[in-house]
Amino acid sequence: MSSAKDEILLLFGGTWSERDVSIKSAAQVRAYLETAGFRVRPVRWDETGWISLNSEDLEAAGESHQPWELLDRYSSDGVEVVFNCLHGGPGEDGTVSAWLDMFKLAYTGAGVVGGAVSACKITFRQRVKGMGFKVPQAAVIHEDYWSKNMDVVVQRLRSAFSAPWVVKDPYGGSSDGVKVVDSMSQLQEAVSETLKLQPMVLVEQYLVGQEFSIPCLSLRQGTQPQILQPVEICLPPGVPFDRQVKDNGKYVDPESRKLCSLDYRCPPDIDSNLQLELARSVKQIHMELDLGTCSRTDLILTGEEFYFLETNTCPGMTERSLVPYSARESGLEGVELVRRMVEGAIAQHLKRWSGGAGGR
Repeated sequence: MSSAKDEILLLFGGTWSERDVSIKSAAQVRAYLETAGFRVRPVRWDETGWISLNSEDLEAAGESHQPWELLDRYSSDGVEVVFNCLHGGPGEDGTVSAWLDMFKLAYTGAGVVGGAVSACKITFRQRVKGMGFKVPQAAVIHEDYWSKNMDVVVQRLRSAFSAPWVVKDPYGGSSDGVKVVDSMSQLQEAVSETLKLQPMVLVEQYLVGQEFSIPCLSLRQGTQPQILQPVEICLPPGVPFDRQVKDNGKYVDPESRKLCSLDYRCPPDIDSNLQLELARSVKQIHMELDLGTCSRTDLILTGEEFYFLETNTCPGMTERSLVPYSARESGLEGVELVRRMVEGAIAQHLKRWSGGAGGR
């Protein structure tokens, strides 16, 4: 496979919390791909199975199929590239990558290993810390230990780092499952609620500083990944960049109690040498963790020290999403962005099946 084919399988939907973002991303990606000259074959993941759509409406009803039935059909029809718009869950944790590898389909997103490592905030921070980069001070709490030693754990957390604390669902995406709490009772409640959904929870030190999101694109074979313009997320201290803020572009100022508009700075107003250091670090993480065609890495800058939080390998692609916004500010309009992601998917596929990567 030496070039992108005319047909692209667009995979989206899902049965987890980020389904709505996935559908919105797929609508935008479909428009970009069609403008770029591709024929798009949309497939939606529903509770009942995967649905191949012939309608312009991405939420239209249709006949359900087992995933492997559709993958076999499309690969037999000559479709070679999948644009993965499944945000979070099995779409981003390596599960879908393994299915697509079985049918030798090229795909956007990370491979099996890169997806598995990056999809969990705990494994991501462990790998990044092992590479010599800073991460916030944190504790991992397991369900069994919490149920038997709740008071002891809370006291230890209080001694380890002071309030406020950031309680995170390790597998939550789009800032799902992230709570900032400033009292022991709130901490106990937030941890208990998260452990109802997951067997473990991540509690991090709350850092005050500038929050950045930095996209990275893998390009053709033989080329280095490209760092796009960093995006600074401008929010007052104590206001998390959660799903509500992302979706609405609004937040309540904690002092004035007024509804304010979310603001971004791209490029951010930081020292050029520091920005270069950030770019090098994100590129190194992208390459060493094998993050695939496109990653978006989030971090906090406090003074001249930066702390890595998480990365996403199937980031949002809506008009409001950070990757398309950063790409535009970097000189890449949406059509060129998706074209490069398709080219990157093919390059990753060739590398993967030539034995040059450990991503399968």
